[in-house]
Amino acid sequence: MAKIGIVTVLYNSESVLEDFFKTLNEQTYKDFILYLVDNDSKDNSVILGKKLQKTVDFECKWLLQKNNYGVAKGNNIGILEALNERCEYILLANNDIYLENDAIEKLLNGMLMNKFTMAVPKIYIWNTDKVIWAAGGGFKWLQNYTYHRGGDRQDIGQYNTISKIDYAPTCFMLIKADVFKKTGLMDEKYFVYYDDTDFVWRATKYNNEILGYIHNSLIWHKVSSSTGGDNSDFSIYHLSRNHLYFSLKHLRGLHLFAFICYFILHFFFRKPFIYTPKQFKLITSSYKDAWRLFDNKL
Repeated sequence: MAKIGIVTVLYNSESVLEDFFKTLNEQTYKDFILYLVDNDSKDNSVILGKKLQKTVDFECKWLLQKNNYGVAKGNNIGILEALNERCEYILLANNDIYLENDAIEKLLNGMLMNKFTMAVPKIYIWNTDKVIWAAGGGFKWLQNYTYHRGGDRQDIGQYNTISKIDYAPTCFMLIKADVFKKTGLMDEKYFVYYDDTDFVWRATKYNNEILGYIHNSLIWHKVSSSTGGDNSDFSIYHLSRNHLYFSLKHLRGLHLFAFICYFILHFFFRKPFIYTPKQFKLITSSYKDAWRLFDNKL
């Protein structure tokens, strides 16, 4: 069997670890090592994780950090360790997930059979009757936003086809080790949000990697368990900043011009009416910081 390095980044993840360890231990595919990168959690994530480690059959390797370096750098720390230990595949995984017991096996088999170099499963929203969080995804051209196929829709089999896709979040993404050698690692400027978007863009559009969606590999996602949800100040700031930074970094020509026109109109004529004054001020600040990131001043 091919050796898989599963990389997960912890930050105050105590409440979700039990299901994560339990369902990893029940996997039909066994040849993997779990790399746990803890970003200086303030709760009992590490204590609980090491306790749970004694109850499972797979190998765990802890990479304890003295600061919260964010998801992008956290992933990079784990990826490099897995590559150094000659893992043939890297599986980037949130720890706020619950896996069906054959999720990894079906994901790997689907990836190999279809000659994908990257692959994602079908992801449901936790504690729902198979409501889809993401069945792969794509990019909206004008807005340069990402979208999740089937988001918030009941699964009635409408996405039950293995297919090549343009985008998916790295909530649970299997990647051939060679992809990192050509594409590089995560851009650590993002800290959190859009770091996976940036990586997928670079891999597929610049290096011709093939991202595939494997519909019969299933997991459940406990959405936004560590960031407070998309409406928290933390999420509003980082989503706004990183969307603009990502767009400035990658768009060119007509695409960049169209995006800037959309961006200006949306900023002046829509955002003031859908956000509170405090949130609008936060977004304005985030855009200034996005330009500094792009201009290499941070």
